[in-house]
This record gives sequence, C-alpha cells and structure tokens, in this order.
Amino acid sequence: MDAQGFLAALTPAVTDADARERFLADPKAVLAAAGLDLPESFRVSAREGDAAEITITLPALLDSDADLSDEQLAAVAGGGSPIGAIPRK
Repeated sequence: MDAQGFLAALTPAVTDADARERFLADPKAVLAAAGLDLPESFRVSAREGDAAEITITLPALLDSDADLSDEQLAAVAGGGSPIGAIPRK
C-alpha cells in the first residue's frame, strides 16, 4: 500500500460516523482490510483529537554486532520481516 492508499483507507473514518467507530475500535483490522499488511507484533491504536497525527514507536535499537536469534534468522530466510520477530517488552 502506498501513501495514497493509506490516506484513502483513512478517509472514511473522517467522513462517515460508522466508519469512524469501526476505525477507532480496531484500526489495525480496518487498515488490513484496505491492504496494509502489518506484522502480527505491530500494535495500532487510534484516538480522536484536534489534528491528524501519526506517531511511530520504534522497538529498542538492535546491536548490529549481535548474532540474530533463530526466530529472526527464520524470518529473514522465509522472506518475513525481521522487525516482526523482535519480541515486545
């Protein structure tokens, strides 16, 4: 999904009360239905406010000299996202 597709997925939540309610209740599901496939480990939250805002919280910095875990190696070998293999704290 490109930026235009992302904005198109958000538009109903800004213009339609039912779509807004669905988006606030489960934004990750709404984005997935629009074609944004996020790793299972990603959490997505939505809230109402005065301004449109996107906040991205990055996981802890990985040590580039450290060995990858078996789970991270499997994700890379399988074509998955290594970010999805990072455990949440």
